[in-house]
Amino acid sequence: MGTIKFKKRLVSRVKELREAQNLSQQELANLVGVSRQTIYFLEKGAYNPSLTLSFRLAETFNKTIEEIFYFEPEIKSIIGKLTLDDSEEISRKIGMGLQKLIKLKNLNDEELTTLFSKEELLRLTGILGLKFDDYFIEDE
Repeated sequence: MGTIKFKKRLVSRVKELREAQNLSQQELANLVGVSRQTIYFLEKGAYNPSLTLSFRLAETFNKTIEEIFYFEPEIKSIIGKLTLDDSEEISRKIGMGLQKLIKLKNLNDEELTTLFSKEELLRLTGILGLKFDDYFIEDE
């Protein structure tokens, strides 16, 4: 059996950091040399910045690139939005303990393979109306 890993997305803290410095999108755009629309799309997660822009943002915020951008499992945003009632119902339907389902938000790839079987993850994505391949990668 292969290992299962999370599909991940780039998460940006630009909006949080911009607001902490009381900057408008336009002001930040002017500081780093891009359009306001670029900042807007960057904050919405609809734009992956160039390395040059990443360094400019890091310099502007006095942070490392890793403090501004990080990878997060795609499934985390789905699990994180579930209410307690929804989580309990889903865990019951899957036949998985509630605590185990909640743990899924904070695991690394190694822990994922150790704690979850492919069948459990297939049931989970099926119940959520998702496609397994959109959230997990299986290595042979």
